[in-house]
This record gives sequence, C-alpha cells and structure tokens, in this order.
Amino acid sequence: MAEQNGGKLARVGSVSVIGNTGGASGARRANVSSLPTLDGAFFWGLFRKNWAWLIPAMFLCIAVASAGVLAFFRPSYQARFRLEVDPSTFVVFKDGSVRPSSEFVDLQKAILLGNSVLEKAVADRVIASVPAVSQAKDPVAFLREEVRVTSTAGYRLMDVRFEDPDPTSAANVVNTLVDEYLRTRRAMDEIRTSTQERNVLAALSKAEAEVEAAKARVRDLSVQAVKTDTLVGESESGRIDTSYLDGIRMQRMELTSELAILELNLAEVEAAYKRDQQTKSDAGVDESKPLEITEDILDRDVVVSAVVQQLENAKTALRDLETATNVGVKNPIYIQASRRVEMLEKELVRTRENRKVELATRGVMASADARRDRINALRDKVSQMKTKRDVLENQVKEYLTSLKQSSATSVDLQFAEADLQEWNTIRATVHNRRIQLQTERDAMDSVRELERAIAPRLPVEELPYKQLALGAMAGAALPFLIGLLLEIRSRRVDDAGQLEARTRLSVLGEISTIPVATNGKLSKRKRSHARELRLFEESVDSLSTTLILREDLKGARVFTITSALSGEGKTSVSCQLVVSMARATGKKVLLIDGDLRAPDVHHVFGRQMTPGLVGYLSGDGDWRDYVDREWNESIHILSAGYLKGSPHRLMSSGRYERMIAEAREEYGFVVVDTPPVLPASEALLFATAADAVLICALRDKSRIEQMIQAFSRMESAGAKVAGSVLSGVPVKEYASYYGDYYESKA
Repeated sequence: MAEQNGGKLARVGSVSVIGNTGGASGARRANVSSLPTLDGAFFWGLFRKNWAWLIPAMFLCIAVASAGVLAFFRPSYQARFRLEVDPSTFVVFKDGSVRPSSEFVDLQKAILLGNSVLEKAVADRVIASVPAVSQAKDPVAFLREEVRVTSTAGYRLMDVRFEDPDPTSAANVVNTLVDEYLRTRRAMDEIRTSTQERNVLAALSKAEAEVEAAKARVRDLSVQAVKTDTLVGESESGRIDTSYLDGIRMQRMELTSELAILELNLAEVEAAYKRDQQTKSDAGVDESKPLEITEDILDRDVVVSAVVQQLENAKTALRDLETATNVGVKNPIYIQASRRVEMLEKELVRTRENRKVELATRGVMASADARRDRINALRDKVSQMKTKRDVLENQVKEYLTSLKQSSATSVDLQFAEADLQEWNTIRATVHNRRIQLQTERDAMDSVRELERAIAPRLPVEELPYKQLALGAMAGAALPFLIGLLLEIRSRRVDDAGQLEARTRLSVLGEISTIPVATNGKLSKRKRSHARELRLFEESVDSLSTTLILREDLKGARVFTITSALSGEGKTSVSCQLVVSMARATGKKVLLIDGDLRAPDVHHVFGRQMTPGLVGYLSGDGDWRDYVDREWNESIHILSAGYLKGSPHRLMSSGRYERMIAEAREEYGFVVVDTPPVLPASEALLFATAADAVLICALRDKSRIEQMIQAFSRMESAGAKVAGSVLSGVPVKEYASYYGDYYESKA
C-alpha cells in the first residue's frame, strides 16, 4: 500500500525537489566570495536560467542595432587619380637610376602630403566647398589623414585616393590635390635647375678666365725659354718629373673652383638679406606681424622667377618660329608653342597669387636670424677653404723653389702648360654640364598624369557589413550584460556547492526534477519516464536515509520543512519525504500542514480540507480527532484547516507544543510543512518545537541572500537548523553526479 501510494504521490507531486549524496555535501566546494566566479559554468547557468527571455531579447537588440546602423549609414565613394612614374624620361643624358624605387615614391608621397601642397589645396574653392573638409578643425591634417597614396606595378604607378559620401566631391578633391602637387613639383624642378645653371655659369666664367690667364703665361714663358735656352734638372725625356706637384696643384684647382661657387652663393645670400632689411626699414615693418607682400617682393621670389624664366624661354621659342619662313601659324609645332605660352601666362598669374598668400601668412622676411646664421656659416666655410688654399699655395711655392736654380724658366713653362691643360679640362667639364642642363630642361616629367579621377558610380561598400557585424555583436551582448547584472544582484542558487559555500548550510539532499507522466504509447518515452521516476525516487530516498542515519540526527523525530520564500519546493519535499520515510522504516509517519495561510498538502494527496490544525488550536478537542488516516495506514495527515484569525494568536496557546510532544510518542516520525520564514514569522514558532529544521531551496530560483536571512532568523529564534535541501536538479545532471545503478525499484 505504501509503495502504491508512494508511486501515486510521485506522480501527483507538482513541485520538483532535490536530494543529496547522503551527507553534508563536501564533495563539491566553492570559494566564498561576495561575487560569483565568472567562468564557463556561471555563463552556462546564466543562459540556462534566462534563455526564455535572453533569446528573444538578443534577436530584438540585434534587429534594433542593425536598423540603427542602416539608418545612419551613408555610402562612401572612393575616387582614384593614377600617376605614371618613369624616371627614364631623359633626352640624352642619363642622370641616376632609370628604374622607379620605393625611395622615389616615398619622396613623392611626402611632397604630395606636405604643407606646401595641402595648404594651397585647402585654399582652393573646389576643395574648400567639400563639407568634410570645411567642417574639419584642421583641414590640412584631415586631408593628410584621409588621402591614401599607394604604388603598384613595381613602383611604376602611383594611385591617389580619397573617400567622400559625394562621388563628385571625392573626384574634385583628388584632381585638385594632384594638380597642385604636379605644379609644385614642376616649380621645385625649375628652381633646382635654375640654381644649377646659375652655379654652372659662374664656374664656367671662372674657368674661361683662368684658361685665358694660363694661355698668356705660357706665351710669356715660352718667349723667355727661347731667349735663355737653359734647363736645369731635366729628366732623360727632357721633362722635369712633377707628379707630386701635379697632385698638389690639382687639389688647389678643385678647391679654387669650389671656392668661387661658394663665394657666389655667399654674395647672393648677403645681397638678399640686405634687400630684405632695407625693405623692412623703409616700410617700418614689424617682424612680429605678417608682412604686406608687394609686387617687387613677388618679382624677386625664386618660385615666381622660375615661372617667369620658363615663360620667357617659351616666348623666345615662339618668336623664333614666327621668323622661320618654313613654319606657319597652322603648323602643329607653332600651335603647341603658342599654347605653351598661354598656359605659362596663366600659371604665372596663379603662382603670383598663391605665393603672395603663402609669403604673407608665413612671413618669409621674418626669418632674419636664420638667414644671418646661414651667412655666418657660409663665411666660416669660405674662410676655411681660403686657409686650405693658402696652405696648398705655400706647398707649391716651396716645391718650385727646391726645383729652381739660377734660371728655371723651363720649369715655370712646364707648370704653366700643366695649369693650362687643367683649366681646359675643368672648362670642358663645366661646359658639358651646362649643355646637359640645357638639353634636359625640356625633358618629359618623370611623374605624369595617366588617369584623372572621375566620379565613381559604385560605393566602396553597398552595405556596412563590418558595422552590421559589430552592431549585431553589441546587440547580442546587451541582453547578456543585463542578465549578468541581474544575476550578480540576485545571486540565485546554481548548485549545492555554491549553496554550501555562501550560506554555511550543509546540503543534506539534492532531489531531481519530478518526472512528467506520459499516456504511454511511445515505448522509448515510457522507458525514459521510468528511468526519471526511478532517479527521482532514489533522490528522495537518499534524503530520508540521511535524516534517519546521520549521527547528529539519530534522536530527531520531528522535522520542520520550511523555505525562505514561497514557491521553493518545501511542500513537495515534505510530502515526498513522509512517503519515503514510511516506506524505508515501516513506521507510521505524521504529516502536519503548518502553512495556515496557504495550505496545499491536502491538494497533493487529493484529500478534502478538514478543520485540521486550526480546528485543534482553536478548540478544546483532541488533535487525534482531526488526523486523516484514510490515505494510507502508515501515513497520517493533519491538514491546515480554515484560518480565520491571526496564526500567532493560535500558536501562543501552547496547544501546539503539547500536540508535538504527544505525537512524538505515537509516531515514528513527524514532518511539519511550515510557511516560508521571511514573509510569515509564525514559521519560527513551528521551528522551535522541532528536533531539526530543513530549509528548502529551489535551483535557479532561490536567492543566496534570502537563504542567509532565513538561516539567521532561525538561529536567532533558537531553532536547530540541520541543513538545506536543494530541489529542481535536472535528471541528467543528477545521474551524472551520482550514477544510475538500479534497473528497477524493489
């Protein structure tokens, strides 16, 4: 009968309960901490407890984040300007490597993204009208950051790219920027070439003057040699060995040439410095303020002068074509020359305007200290070179003195001829350099326009896949973050180890989830249900065995089952425990429903409500008259009854303690199902009359703080708390903990 009704009880029990290994569960321990350990088990528990709202919330947040990304997404268009890099565009004279290199491309990139180019570019109306540029705090820094310069095809191609939401603006920015870069590059080449030509002309004039002087000296010494016809110290060949002297004189010649060019540069710098100082003095210019750039200053500017020189050369070439009888105005050569003049005239106007703004903002005449330092450095270098030249002159004189005797006209003649030969060689070298510069002046530029940028038709990406992915990840993480914060705040019970570690309550039993009955057509499901029912009954039996055999509970006959809050499995534990105790011991067990506010025991056993405990506590009758003995001969039930007043008033009469004392003598065990401790304080009155108190917790629902509060109240009231019972352990997890040893129940 007990077995039959026990099976009936297992099927009608609606709240899952949890059993234990048979003792204070010290097998699984956790570190005591105010915060949970954020490991894989914690996050799996978080998902297990909250998946019902986490998954919909994740999809909702992902949808909202994706919609937000798409709402704010603006397609970006990338324009590309392609340049051809070809250093082998010389006319006749090869100067350096003819293969493009990474160093050359890096240099061009530095020029293109330099301040001189970018400042002119942002001043252009086309670029200044682009919203991204105009709204930037520093337009120059913005362009330097956003413009991309890459090389391909073995450094033979340079691509300049810029992205903007407006395809036309992207193309305009790239075209304007590269045009300014090409103009700046041509101006730099022109300045460099002009400087080289000026230095070469100075060196050529010096060399021609020295050649003429050497010729005159040779003529004079030749006349004297004929008159005297005396040679002292001649070698067998008739010439004096002057190899040592030739080396010294060659050093002196090179030093003299270099000194002439350096003195010319020093004179130019000093003259420019004096002109600037005079201009400032005449105009009363304050060096701390920007200068007003006059037309005279622009005329003297090296960049403007270079463009003017180009224009004059082009006009001269055009005039030569006009005077030629075989070239008409419709000739392609004449048309090209005419267009070049027009282009250079426009370039001159634009260059003067740009240089006027640049010189005014930068204050080119305000760098007096830097220019004085340069003049002093040049003077020091000239002085050092003159000293070195004087030393070489003294060495030559001393050596000549050692060679000469009473008459050494032939020696002087021999050295004069050597001087003439040396200066002829120097003049020829300088002249060749002049021809080279003049020939290569009109050579094709080594960086040329290949493909201008056009407004792109397609954006860089039609959909912001990266932003969508990031938004999806953020949307998926947000519900987890909310769940994490809620979990940390609530600290719900995950397992027995956590419950023991944080509440000081030993877990006397873990009870697996009560199985759901089946209608029985599917044999596989029937077998699974039978296995789940077997494990459930085993978990309850394990709890009752612990209470019966545990050393510190051997004399305990009255057990009170309570919980911190309602809905944590105390009624199910009470009902299932009495069945297991009666079945295991064969003794009679009394189950008392002490939850007077919300009784439920009679529903679990399918019995009618009787006056029960409330009827006994309210009157003078015997409590035995209110006990239901019909459900099972070993299990007697005292229902709660109908509460009409305060439970505290009923419990204060002393009748309950007298009933428990009498029931202790008549029954093997008494199990009392009490109300939860925190909302109903009368649970403390039931607990103080018991031999042992069990506090029930429901996995994934009960909270650690509430369990601690319930335990503290029990201890303060003097109740003997034996430990806790954890309900709701999944069947698979319970089987993995303790194994499944039984094929059938006896």
